[in-house]
Amino acid sequence: MTALSKRQKDILLFLSKSKEPVTSSWVAKQLGVSDRTVRNELKQLQQTMQELGFSIESTRGKGYVLNIIDDERFFNIIHHTSAEESHLAGDFADKDTRVLYILRRLILEKDFIKLENFADEMFVSMSTLQKDLKHVKEYLEQYQLKLINRPHYGSKVEGDEYMKRLCLSNLLLERNQEAFLKEESLHLIDESLFLKIKEIIIQKVNKYKIEISDISLENLATHIAIACKRIEEGFMIEGMEQVVENDYPFENIVANEIIQEVEKMTDLQFPDEEIKYIIVHLLGTKLLHQKELIEYSKFDEAGTIVNEMLVKLKSELNWDLTEDREFIQALLLHIRPAMNRLRYNMNIRNPLLNDIKKKYPTAFEGAVIASKCIEQYLGIEVVEDEIAYIALHIGVALERMKLNQKKIKKVLVVCASGVGSAKLLSYRLKNLFDQDLEIIDTINYYNLSTYDLTNVDFIISTIPIKENLAIPVQVVNTFLEEKDIQTIQQFLSSNQNAIESYLHPSRIFLKQPLRSKEEVIRFLCDRLKEQELVPENYVDLVFERESIAPTSYGNLVAVPHPITPVTKETFWTVCTLKNPIPWHEEQMVQFVCLLNIREDPDTDLDRMFEKLISIIENKLLVQKMLKSNHANELFDLLSNC
Repeated sequence: MTALSKRQKDILLFLSKSKEPVTSSWVAKQLGVSDRTVRNELKQLQQTMQELGFSIESTRGKGYVLNIIDDERFFNIIHHTSAEESHLAGDFADKDTRVLYILRRLILEKDFIKLENFADEMFVSMSTLQKDLKHVKEYLEQYQLKLINRPHYGSKVEGDEYMKRLCLSNLLLERNQEAFLKEESLHLIDESLFLKIKEIIIQKVNKYKIEISDISLENLATHIAIACKRIEEGFMIEGMEQVVENDYPFENIVANEIIQEVEKMTDLQFPDEEIKYIIVHLLGTKLLHQKELIEYSKFDEAGTIVNEMLVKLKSELNWDLTEDREFIQALLLHIRPAMNRLRYNMNIRNPLLNDIKKKYPTAFEGAVIASKCIEQYLGIEVVEDEIAYIALHIGVALERMKLNQKKIKKVLVVCASGVGSAKLLSYRLKNLFDQDLEIIDTINYYNLSTYDLTNVDFIISTIPIKENLAIPVQVVNTFLEEKDIQTIQQFLSSNQNAIESYLHPSRIFLKQPLRSKEEVIRFLCDRLKEQELVPENYVDLVFERESIAPTSYGNLVAVPHPITPVTKETFWTVCTLKNPIPWHEEQMVQFVCLLNIREDPDTDLDRMFEKLISIIENKLLVQKMLKSNHANELFDLLSNC
């Protein structure tokens, strides 16, 4: 099988996610490489694409389109590691793979490892290795682990065994788990053991009728598999005195039963401290009897935090969820294990993270604010994956709130062509807009001048109305054509959506020569201070929000904003950059919209976010905006989209 380089795989994955043609320059910006490099890689791919199960078509002026002919063959080649690559211990041209390899080797090794060994194993220079070691040190510091260097001996990781295991498991869970199970260079846990442990957990879950998600199941099996490997090598957990089994009788029973099965299978002996280690991981899982899902509502520390969240969401975003018992119950059930995870530094993967940020930005911002209550209570920073889970619960509550608050518009139908056609139009409107419109009456045009319009929100008429009625009038065809339906839909959902409501040419800055996220944020905040639109500490509030979760959304777009609403109005400040800059990890950004939300926010914040998301997800529009040379040109592009 033909092996692809990491860059070629990245290009193919990027093309596979795009629904329309993509230019090589757009791909280059996203991947942080030159246009020429992308074109060269695409030429190579086009020469071997037949055997790989895909084709790449190029259209002059539009770009490249990927057609996947054989799904299985295509995804196999994307995830395939050749024999040669395996021999070289993975694709060590990739910095991330090298860092993972070094971390894995250092944590699992009892003795010092000479740096020359790493250089030889990965076929890299000592200068490259020294740069990689800086990233290794930064990663280890997150777990209070130290990289010790001793002349003539080499390097070694020192620190708590509990933290070493967390580091290993988080490495595994943050990356593609299959890579660690199958790739020789990154081999971390035994695949067959991992699958058998999963089976044991599933048996216990079914026995005790426990509610557990697939993700929690994977996490738990991962931690136990790592524990087996460490015990086998003589590394034991210590310092778990704070965990008293009697405080957690249910988790204690489940942990002991799981370990008994694992001991039989592996011939390993798990000491008491190791049982406590498993209890800790069960505490980080929503491990409740199904009947307890209804019964669990006592206001312990989780209840205190939920109450504080409700107060904060009401005061800062004007969302009153205090009467939503379903939301409170769901949040209580989530907060208890979430707090245990944070206390014990456990990581939880949220595979929906990027989708939640992109598709439910309002709920995610609410979750950022709500998560501050946990942070203040525990004195521990809440990670982005946890925030996204809270956002899911808030998103459900907001949908419920919208349904309850939805105001159906009262419509008067004016029809000049007789009772039959008037009835036909009336019934069609009812069928199409039953959830949004209430038709209060159908009248002839000559009766309009004497009709009481006090309770009418707007008029749908089959003929033009010359009189100024101070009520919106929508003129339609008697038989309601497609364009009429679209116009009514736009009327029902727009009005507040006009770009003029959020943006002014004086807040548009084009092709700025800024080189970092920090420069961009300071530049935009300074411009707003000059216009006396924001308080002095505004830039600090934006950086505080950015530190919690990055605001880059892909498609070369970032939407930074303050942690709490402080401006008098909701508005946007837009900036395009001369060149793309790295915003978060490898995500490149060239279009920035600083979002400023009024102190007393509208309940209609969702509409503004919908408008913003529709813009930043429109690849063609973003490309046109990046080419704009004048503020009015960009403003017109947005006004017409």
